[in-house]
Amino acid sequence: MARKGAINVLLDGRGGVTLRESDYITTGGEGSIYKTGQTVVKLYTDPNKMARDGMPEKVKMLARLQHPGIVAPHGLVLDDSRKPIGFYMPFVVGEPMSRVFVSDYRSRTGFGEWDAVAVTQCMFDIVAYAHTQQVLLVDANELNWLVHFTKGNAASASVIDVDSWAIGRWPATVIMPSIRDWSAKAFSPETDWFAWGIVAFQVFTGIHPFKGRIEGYKPGDLVRRMKDNASVFDQRAKLPLSVRDFSCIPGPLLDWFQATFQLGKRGTPPAPTVMGKPAKAAQVMRAVTTAAGGALVFEKLFARTGDPVTRIWANGAVRLASGELCDLETGMSIAYQMPADAEVIKVPEGWVISLPTSTEIVFAHIPYEVVGGVGGRRLAEQPLLPLRRIFRAGKTLFGVTDRQLIELELNDVGRPRMIMDRRWNMLVGATTWLDDVAVTNALGNAFVVLPHAGGISQIRVAELDGKTVVAGKACGRFAAFTVVDKQGVYGKVELTFDKTFTRYQAWVGPADGPELNMAILPRGVVATITDDFEITIFVPTTGTVNKVRDTGVSTAMKLAAWSERIVYILDGAVWQMRMAP
Repeated sequence: MARKGAINVLLDGRGGVTLRESDYITTGGEGSIYKTGQTVVKLYTDPNKMARDGMPEKVKMLARLQHPGIVAPHGLVLDDSRKPIGFYMPFVVGEPMSRVFVSDYRSRTGFGEWDAVAVTQCMFDIVAYAHTQQVLLVDANELNWLVHFTKGNAASASVIDVDSWAIGRWPATVIMPSIRDWSAKAFSPETDWFAWGIVAFQVFTGIHPFKGRIEGYKPGDLVRRMKDNASVFDQRAKLPLSVRDFSCIPGPLLDWFQATFQLGKRGTPPAPTVMGKPAKAAQVMRAVTTAAGGALVFEKLFARTGDPVTRIWANGAVRLASGELCDLETGMSIAYQMPADAEVIKVPEGWVISLPTSTEIVFAHIPYEVVGGVGGRRLAEQPLLPLRRIFRAGKTLFGVTDRQLIELELNDVGRPRMIMDRRWNMLVGATTWLDDVAVTNALGNAFVVLPHAGGISQIRVAELDGKTVVAGKACGRFAAFTVVDKQGVYGKVELTFDKTFTRYQAWVGPADGPELNMAILPRGVVATITDDFEITIFVPTTGTVNKVRDTGVSTAMKLAAWSERIVYILDGAVWQMRMAP
């Protein structure tokens, strides 16, 4: 657990700094992470680890690694008595690599096939460089890789948790089971490439190479399937319709994936940028069903030729790949050139859009009377405090500062301006921001940050302790999350809160991966698709559950809510789903 209160430390070669609780980011298996300026400090939980394991010498060796993608230690952290208690390193901005596994994230941000090539090539170069320095990464799982991506710029990757690498006389002792080469008796460059391949394959396809369904194996039999080479390339494997086609993988690399995961061969892979046709095309079997059609009605609501929809807001706004923002109700254009991370709310005076730029967050107000025309956007005066980001929940925009969450409102008297209303203190650096909900790791304890009509509740949720939250959604008194634990096992946590938002009932279950394909309606109805040909509709507050089988349902549908309607994105169009009469 992280230490409470301010901590005075000395950064060797840099000078003294004070670490405050507001600088806290997270706690891992061996220590706690703090961010001060553009520097990250890791303090080990065990005060004797540095001396016992010879960490000062190891940190100095790791500091010699000179690669822009390796977030290596820069020096030791000392306490008041000049005893080493950790190390410091540069701060890098990035997302866990598991985010780009998810098709919804890719469509929202514009992350495409060539970006997957660029990211995996960066990962490839990092592993290759480490091997030239006689270093093994060993546990380079999807949580230790960060992706850096903004539309219009080249995607890249970096690797963290470098202090766990095997170097010199220091062996690696921990590895996530889901990336381990179970056929190997010792860690080696070949086991590193196997682990690289596990993560890279998911970047391309969205599925772990030993997931999908094979008769005779249970959903939790991941390690058994890895030992048996029973991969997605097995002729018996049946994959969800949401899995991206294997043709997105460069041919030589696809050949290596098949040889490695299905035939048990080992070796250095070809670089992802090496193009060509595969020697043998992979045969992908999709799930089949005995379900009949007709239980549901599917109605196309909106489509724009050559410009697919990438996101739906519950207020009826949709963003297209071009950046155009449209109103589902009227089909008219609201605005143009909206960045992928823009947020949109509907107010009595029109639409309010937050527009992050490289230097600030700009707010635009579009009155209803100008929707559908060209121009009409009015920039609103900014809040007085500098904002780190915007968090949207339901019909409200919140500004995030270094230490607070601030409710924002549009004042349209005269010149439009964004004014600050209620405020809540938070550990901002330790918070993961999701759809309509956030999760704070407060010194090792997880709190769900849930906005509602009465304000914001920060509810202690022990079921999320020790987990990395990958995706989350909320509406009303219900919130759901996909998480991954330290063993690489994905799961789902669903929470139903009482009317006071102080108590909750939890459901915890398995998940095939990081995707959270769910729509939550304001009246309390939830729809989710986890298997092809079946949608589950339930009411958390009453326990009512209805599973509807229909051949028209697939995991490729990306569910969303539009007011009280269940809608989804499929092939770039917006559709509505409802029960047949």
